[in-house]
Amino acid sequence: MSSPEVDEVLFAYLTVALHAVSFVLIREDNGVQRPVYYVSKSIHEAEVRYLSLEKAILTVVHATCNLPHYFQAHTVVFLTQLPLKSILRSADYTGRIAKWGTILGAFDIKYMPRTSVKGQVLADLVAEFAECPEETNMKQSDMDEKSVGLISTQGGSSWRVYMDGVANQRGAGLGLVLISPKEIVIEKSLRLGFSATNNEAKYVALLMGMSMVHKMGGKIAELFSDSRLVVGQVKGELETRDPRMQGYLSQVRRMQTKFESFVLSHIPRGENTHADSLATLATSSTRNFPQVIIVEDLYTPTSPEKDVRQVHQVNLAPSWMDPILKFLESDILPEEKIEVDKIRRKVPRFWLSEDKKLYKRSFSGPYLLCVHPEMSESLLEELHEGICGSHTGGRSLSHRAITQGYWWPHMQKEAQDYVRKCN
Repeated sequence: MSSPEVDEVLFAYLTVALHAVSFVLIREDNGVQRPVYYVSKSIHEAEVRYLSLEKAILTVVHATCNLPHYFQAHTVVFLTQLPLKSILRSADYTGRIAKWGTILGAFDIKYMPRTSVKGQVLADLVAEFAECPEETNMKQSDMDEKSVGLISTQGGSSWRVYMDGVANQRGAGLGLVLISPKEIVIEKSLRLGFSATNNEAKYVALLMGMSMVHKMGGKIAELFSDSRLVVGQVKGELETRDPRMQGYLSQVRRMQTKFESFVLSHIPRGENTHADSLATLATSSTRNFPQVIIVEDLYTPTSPEKDVRQVHQVNLAPSWMDPILKFLESDILPEEKIEVDKIRRKVPRFWLSEDKKLYKRSFSGPYLLCVHPEMSESLLEELHEGICGSHTGGRSLSHRAITQGYWWPHMQKEAQDYVRKCN
C-alpha cells in the first residue's frame, strides 16, 4: 500500500457484482498507479435487489463511511462508466438516492469516465474474493432434517437484547429491552450512581444485558446497539486506545465465554427508540419513580376555540423576485417594453413550486431556493457565525450558501462585504 501526499488528488475504481461491491483507492506516482486502500462489502437482503446504479452509489457511500480521513483531506476522482454524477446531482430523485446524495455532498468527490482498466482490475479482484452472504448461498432444498432441526433449535432458544446508554448533566442511565425465546418482553431502566461518559454508559448497558441473559439461563444471545464505537471495538474492527474502554472490553470478552453463541450487531438509532426512551427516563429526574407509570392515550385534541390569537402578517419590501413571481404565477408582465424583454429572458432560468417558492434552475445540481434581499444578511450570519459557522472568506461563504441550496443576485459581493464588516 502507498501513502498519499498532502492535498494529492486520488483516484478510485469501483466494481458492482451480484452479491458484493468493492472499491479501490489509487494514487498516481510518475504515471504508475499505486493502491492506497481497498474496501469490499457483501450485499445482504434488500440490497441484493438494488439496481446496478444504486449498488454503485452504495459503494461510494460505504467507502466514505469507512475511509472518511481520505475523503476529507483529498479530492477523490471516481473513474467509472456509470452516470453517477448526473444521478446524484439531479433534483428528480427522492428516497435513498437523495439521502445518499446529501451524504456525498459533504466531500470533494468528482466523477470522470474511465479511459483504461488499470486499477479496475484490482477492484474486480477484490469483489471476486468478497465473502457471499450465507442467506443467498443456503437454499431450502439442500438442507437435510438435521440442519433444519439445528437452525430451528438455535432460533427458538435465542435471547434478543436491545440496549442503550445515555450520559448528560443529570447523570447516566441505561435502557434494556430483553425479548425471551417465548417472545416475553422485559424492560429495565437503570440509573448509574457513578459518573460515566456516553460511551462508557453504552458499555455498561452491554455488560448488564449480557449479565441478565446469563442469569436467566440464556446460552444464545443476539444483542443490538446503536453505538458504532462499542460494536466496532467488540468485533475488533476498531482499535481500543482508552484505558477505561479497554477495561470494559476485557469484561465483555470474559463474559462472552459464558455463551454458546454471541452476536452483537449495530442498528440505526431509529430502530432502538424503545431502549433509548428507557435510558433517557432514568436520567430525566433525580427523584425515584414509582414502579408502575400509567400511560393513557388521548384521542381527542383540545379545542383551541377559546384561545384565539391574532397573527399579523409582515410583508416584505418589493424586490427583484416580484416580477418573475407575477409572471410565473399569473402571467403578468410589466408595462415597460425593456422590462418585459428582461423578464422573458430571465424566466426560463426559474421555477415556481406549488407552495409559491421561487427556485433558480441549475444546470447540473439541484434547484436553488431564491432568497429575498431582506433575508440574505441573516442567512449569511447563520452560515458565517452560527452553530455550524466556520468564519470563512467571502468567496467560500457564497459558495457554501450555494451548496446549502440558496441563491440570490450579487451573492458573492454581499458575502465579501459581510465578511469584511464582520472582521
